[in-house]
Amino acid sequence: MKPRILISRSPESSGLYEAAVEKAGGEALSFHCPDPEMDFDGLILAGGGDVDPSEFQEPNLGSRDIDRSRDKVELYLVNRCIYENKPILGICRGHQVVNIALGGNIYQDMNERLVEMHAQSADGKSKIHPVKVGVMTMLDTLYGGEMVVNSSHHQAIHKFGQGLYRTAWDENGVVEAMQHGSLPIWTVQFHPEQVTEEDGAVDGQKIFDFFLEQCRKYCGG
Repeated sequence: MKPRILISRSPESSGLYEAAVEKAGGEALSFHCPDPEMDFDGLILAGGGDVDPSEFQEPNLGSRDIDRSRDKVELYLVNRCIYENKPILGICRGHQVVNIALGGNIYQDMNERLVEMHAQSADGKSKIHPVKVGVMTMLDTLYGGEMVVNSSHHQAIHKFGQGLYRTAWDENGVVEAMQHGSLPIWTVQFHPEQVTEEDGAVDGQKIFDFFLEQCRKYCGG
């Protein structure tokens, strides 16, 4: 039986997450604000707008495109997965949601120089840049000690949530990926669903393939 992967996404999502899950051999259950009690084997928190800063006890210092209903559902889902020991893959916004759910916080608006390196260009294209990768991590297993990623964000991880540690970072120390020390949780700030090696970055499908392997392991499939 195919692992059932719940994808929590923005309303305007383009279908790339679903395609990557299905290519990796999973069944994609894709919703904006999904029913948090539905049955699934693994959770993908997709990209989108910013999390309401009140969720990490801060005033708004540059956060935008806030979707409070989505925040509530996704934070609940993270805690449910932790309780039920279900795998989580956080992507871009999802990377930050996981960190916040585990008690961490974020830089709500990086300085102008970093935004220039990481935010989308005026024509909507992502930036491409190299990152360092920590040893004995998911990304090290898939790609080695260095990799090239795409980038489309103006926020970044600040204080780490409990049990999380960085697994990739850029030349300025901006955290590009994390994983949990004991739970099946992996997060990336970049967008693996958007890139192949032909784009000048890594083959992002490898991350979905890895995640589906973990879901099979944890759901007994």
